[in-house]
Amino acid sequence: MDRPQDRDNLQKNLVLLVESCSSVASLCRSLDVNRQQFNKYLAGQHVPSQKVLQKIARHFIMEMEDLFRAPADFKQFYEGFESELPMGLRSSPQFANFLPFAKASVEPLRDYLGVYYRYHNSSIYKGRILRSVTCLYEADSTIQHVTIERFPLLDGSGKMGYSFVYYGFCFLLGDRIFMVDFEGQQRNELTFSILTPQHRRPVRFLYGLVSGVASSSFRQPFSTRLTLGFCDKGMIRKKHLRNATVLLPSDTTLPLEVREYMTGENSSIVWGGEG
Repeated sequence: MDRPQDRDNLQKNLVLLVESCSSVASLCRSLDVNRQQFNKYLAGQHVPSQKVLQKIARHFIMEMEDLFRAPADFKQFYEGFESELPMGLRSSPQFANFLPFAKASVEPLRDYLGVYYRYHNSSIYKGRILRSVTCLYEADSTIQHVTIERFPLLDGSGKMGYSFVYYGFCFLLGDRIFMVDFEGQQRNELTFSILTPQHRRPVRFLYGLVSGVASSSFRQPFSTRLTLGFCDKGMIRKKHLRNATVLLPSDTTLPLEVREYMTGENSSIVWGGEG
């Protein structure tokens, strides 16, 4: 793109950014930029220096190159039409503090990317262990995950009764991995997992706890032990999904590490309201 077009794009995009702020004065104070000079940027009379451009980009949680996008593309990018993220939220101080924390988790969690079998005591089929499939992957400068649960009918037919898909984000804080997700089909449940990282390589098992809360009062909140067993690099494939099911604790396909961690005295589920 030629320089005049870059300059025109920048001027229009800066005007859009200012519209999401409480005032030009407050933005200039946050950026530590002279207001009169900033007004010249908004009018297209001057182009900010590299230092000022970096300040603006950091403030609005984007890359400096994004400021030169075509205005229609920039508007969609900034307003977050695809992610339904309101402009006011993007510019809020609380959200601005959260995003760098999410991005800081990317590098240390890259060793954990891939496909895992996810084991925990089922809150639906009592007395059984749910083996679902989870994939950790990098996208949009964050570590995200998807989990697919499949529940077969218990009539011995082998047919699938129903399934759930959860989408979420992963964070590393101290020496714990935090995973927060929501059920994406019925959109009526959140789960929260805490895992202890494994510092030996290759990664085999991650151990922790999972808690789930549904929006319906007919389903109690629950918490139980959780194990992630590493399976493959890459994304979820059909061969992984074929193994997503519920199992008896005595099932020989359960890894020994999983049986020891969540069977016997360790098989309990704590339900909401219990001491």
